Amino acid sequence: MTIVNIRDFGAVGDAVTKDTRSIQAAIDYCAEQGGGKVIVPKGQFLSGTLMLKSYVNLHLEAAGRIVSSMDEADFAPPEGTFLSEGQGGSALLCARHAEKVSVTGPGTIDGRGEHFLEPEDGVNDYVLLPIKPFRPKLIDFEGCSDVLFRDVTLWRASSWGLHLTGCKRVNVESIKIMGQHRAPNNDGIDPDCCQDVHISNCHVETGDDCIVIKATKASAARYGACENITVTNCTLYSHDSAVKIGTETHADIRNVVVQNCVVRNSNRGIGIWVRDGATIENMLFSNLVIETRLFSDETETSRELRWWGKGEPIFITAERRKGGQLPPGTIRNIRFEQILTESEGCIYMEGSEESAIENITIRGIRHTMRQKSGFPGGLFDTQPSERGVFPHEIPAVFCRHARNIALQDMEIVWQGERNSHWSHAIQAEQVDGLRLTGLRAAPAQAGETAVELDRVRGLTVEQCRAEAGTGTFLRLTGTEASELFVVGNDFAQAGEAVRFTDGADPDYFSAANRLPKA
Repeated sequence: MTIVNIRDFGAVGDAVTKDTRSIQAAIDYCAEQGGGKVIVPKGQFLSGTLMLKSYVNLHLEAAGRIVSSMDEADFAPPEGTFLSEGQGGSALLCARHAEKVSVTGPGTIDGRGEHFLEPEDGVNDYVLLPIKPFRPKLIDFEGCSDVLFRDVTLWRASSWGLHLTGCKRVNVESIKIMGQHRAPNNDGIDPDCCQDVHISNCHVETGDDCIVIKATKASAARYGACENITVTNCTLYSHDSAVKIGTETHADIRNVVVQNCVVRNSNRGIGIWVRDGATIENMLFSNLVIETRLFSDETETSRELRWWGKGEPIFITAERRKGGQLPPGTIRNIRFEQILTESEGCIYMEGSEESAIENITIRGIRHTMRQKSGFPGGLFDTQPSERGVFPHEIPAVFCRHARNIALQDMEIVWQGERNSHWSHAIQAEQVDGLRLTGLRAAPAQAGETAVELDRVRGLTVEQCRAEAGTGTFLRLTGTEASELFVVGNDFAQAGEAVRFTDGADPDYFSAANRLPKA
């Protein structure tokens, strides 16, 4: 195997001399020999765009650092078609239709993102605004196969960190992504219309989303569906979503597994959007610890950019994009299991009249609502959409325009001082087929309703328990009694078990319930 050192090709590594040509010469030489390893030794190697070639391993030693140039002229697009949307086509490290390429080692690729933004004030948490007309991505691979990223640190990308477009058989192992917490558009890892991607044992801190699985328009036209993605054993921190599916859904996204991950101090935990007419389906999320909170004052309107999200640990949405001409698409067959959450926002699941979300199961979750940011809350945020951000009471779980929803073995906990906007444990509207099994819950405000349902058909409530402070456990509007099944519940601590808002007292199937004391 050919092994070369970039210093042997003239690289200086003094953080002043531009070493782009020397590093590229080493890569090209190695490729001409049939492949091998290009070593980045101790030093700070200033560079513009580099193109990695087939069968070449770029290996950064522990004190080796490739540092982004600040000159836009150093980022002329290399050969190949750039499909990236929104952030331009330039990147520090690229590969195009290459085979068996890898970036490894304990060294660092430094995007110098702080130099592209207004200064950090150390006090606020609003989005920092760009001060330069261009912001290159850190890494951008397109159409590559058998790709490996291992051990390397990606430091302060000015735009997307690791963008993978139309790549197949990708392993991202044990890398660290250390982005600015207040930087916009500095996504961590973006598999875009990729297949067979495995992300494991990574630590990601970003202002924007940590891991984003998407299908952008141009990528979808060339590469099709994004599918067969696993994310395991990762720690994630984001001012937006820790794991995000969408919003770009110009092709199907399917077969995604996320497990054994910890999300801390983030705006959203798991977010799923469909906006552009495709199908999101077959996804499993399990063994997760998710901590979310509010960021920046929602009443702040003077800033050009704002964070998306209102502290939701789980967020699912299917509605038209703002100004969109297409129906949003389909979300179906999603499972969440064995999850601990602590949040200021609700578990949010909402489709639309033209696109109900369907076959969603949440099982084995302890959902704790706790104030921590000091921001007032009381808003829902469905961006990008016509509604955008709008006032709404905040239940622990919200569901609307859905079919076949199961909430099983769920515990709702209201901890500490209650936010004035917090309301029911469960609030659902226009749902066809809802199963509440093993729910333990009370409302946020003592004496109010725990489960508030409006136009819910095919309702099953079994083995649930009303906790202390519950006024009415189950309050129903527009629900047919003939479709109501209430069995084996403990309503003893509630003021009343079931109320129909029209004042009627119809017969419905009820058995083995422990009723409130007279």
